[in-house]
Amino acid sequence: MHVHHPAFGVPSPTVSEIRARCEPDARRLWDAAVSLACWRAAQEEALAAAPYGGPHPEAHAVEPGDLARAIVALHPELLGPTLTGAPLDRAHAIWRQRLAEASDLPLAWSWGRRWATREAASASVDPGVLLRSLPDHTLWALSALDPRYAEGLMTAREVYCALFDQLGTRGHVGLAVEPAWLEREPDAVWRERLVHEPGFALIGAACSGRRALIRQLRRLLPQTRGVNVDNWHGGGSPDPRYSARPDAVPASIAPGLVCAWTCVPDDPPLLRYAAEMALDPDAAFQLIIVATETAWARLREMAPDLARWPVVPMPPLTDDELLPIWLCQRPYIEDVLGERIDLRRLLPLPPDRLRRLLAAVDPHDLTIPEHGHAVRLREALRELLCERPRATRRQIREHPALAALDAGLSGDGSR
Repeated sequence: MHVHHPAFGVPSPTVSEIRARCEPDARRLWDAAVSLACWRAAQEEALAAAPYGGPHPEAHAVEPGDLARAIVALHPELLGPTLTGAPLDRAHAIWRQRLAEASDLPLAWSWGRRWATREAASASVDPGVLLRSLPDHTLWALSALDPRYAEGLMTAREVYCALFDQLGTRGHVGLAVEPAWLEREPDAVWRERLVHEPGFALIGAACSGRRALIRQLRRLLPQTRGVNVDNWHGGGSPDPRYSARPDAVPASIAPGLVCAWTCVPDDPPLLRYAAEMALDPDAAFQLIIVATETAWARLREMAPDLARWPVVPMPPLTDDELLPIWLCQRPYIEDVLGERIDLRRLLPLPPDRLRRLLAAVDPHDLTIPEHGHAVRLREALRELLCERPRATRRQIREHPALAALDAGLSGDGSR
């Protein structure tokens, strides 16, 4: 099994390894995060002593929320100009008081995999790198400190988008860790498809790995080509050279770019406009569309020029491919949930159950994930979310190919 993913086979860094790479300002923030994690773990111990149940499995680990609190306590200005006022001031005072001497703690599992995916092991860490390491659910929590949300002037999503945009303009946003991709065709075949205008259509059934494949294809393009997957931000008015006149054009539809849509808009003028630009040799623009057979037929009706697009079929998954491809979703799922997926519980599931699970976790248009997506994922996967005891490793070893895939995605070979 040949799996592509930035973190495949890459070990997760430790708390001390990240600290050793930190520049002075970042080290102060990192030490504060570890200190606040120790404070939180002590509170979990106190709760465990009372009749409330035991602590969370990763309570004794440094988590993204600890870094978020450290930023609020020491450098709230890093979050931008909209997070000011009473809610932030109160949080600043509380968390600054709780800073204390730190002790040794491990890095939370899913956060460690995000570090392995996003940041080169030898690169120095500045406050911007720390901000980029925060997953989406942590940014949602920070955005709630916006006074406009507290006063009812903006919704939770609006203040989240405001914070996201502020951090994004400075390059301080790290989007969700993407799924891995189980190779079904060699890289050389895809490189050939990616050099020809106007693009191609990747057609197949839902949950066949199309979207994960498209996101992974970015690594095959020359660094000089910009690639946008489901990017609907920015842009402006349509170019007068093209006859289609949509109301607005996203920034991803621009000369020189490769634009990939895994969720095609129901907007005939915009679709015709993108097709016109892709057929213009001077624009050097490519349009890649992911769709089912039925959706592709409807898109060609809306934009007849799409009949000129080469069609690349994505064959349905065989029963033998179901579990490996499901496992390839793990980097994305564990990043969103902050929890581990237990392989032992997947092994005995029948193919029809695995297909239903894939349908539940397919990461559709998640350029900026919706806040409720983690809740829906957790509900769908509740029975799979648990720590795996050492005694179950024998069951994994009985499936050597899956054990290798599991170890590579885990980065430590110990799961």
